[in-house]
Amino acid sequence: MSAVALPGTAEPSVDRREPVVAAVVAGSAHALTPVLGVPAVARAVRTLLASGLVDRVVVLAAPAQHRELQQACAALPVSVRAAGQHALRGVGAHAAQRSPGTGSDAVATASVQEIVLLHDACRPLAPGALAAAVVAAVRGGHGMAVPVLPLTDTVKRVRAGVVTGTPDRSQLRVLQTPLAVRADLLPAELGGDPLDVVRRHTAAGGAVHTVPGHPAAFAVHSPWDLELAELVAEGTIAL
Repeated sequence: MSAVALPGTAEPSVDRREPVVAAVVAGSAHALTPVLGVPAVARAVRTLLASGLVDRVVVLAAPAQHRELQQACAALPVSVRAAGQHALRGVGAHAAQRSPGTGSDAVATASVQEIVLLHDACRPLAPGALAAAVVAAVRGGHGMAVPVLPLTDTVKRVRAGVVTGTPDRSQLRVLQTPLAVRADLLPAELGGDPLDVVRRHTAAGGAVHTVPGHPAAFAVHSPWDLELAELVAEGTIAL
């Protein structure tokens, strides 16, 4: 017997939002770089937790940094697991859920409702608004969404050490994280760069929605990056 709402009565409030799981990819030692004394990975995790969007956070650790990452995240409500094949087992699709004969990058056949936020631990200052924007895009019907910024540097095509042309910058964008993806579109294996998911998905013919990025969501790899990150974190520079 089906239930109906009687005239003049309100239907009970039910939260039908898809659950959101965040995977922070710590693919190199840069994830442990302290920004004003706080490891980059801890800053990235704290921002996602503070967003109020995520139901749980998993840190995917490179083997060489696994113990140090556990220590860096010891005070945070997260789990740290090894990156690589089946790193996201239990989160969305994995090899056992795929149709026989499909490749490692094929779309999973399982109907999985979770949304997965993939974030690079080396982008410690990415604001929570980016996570909100990409999750909203996926909840709005897109399979995958990524923040982007316009490319402002001059880029040249070079062959054998000789400049051969200039691409049209108006159609080029710089990708950032966090990105959001429907869990059934996740590949079985996740590498050290979460943006590889976007590249592999588009290479297979998939569509990726874009949202406006943020200048503070840059990756901290070099001493110059770190100096800028600390100036931003302490409020000396506003981006």
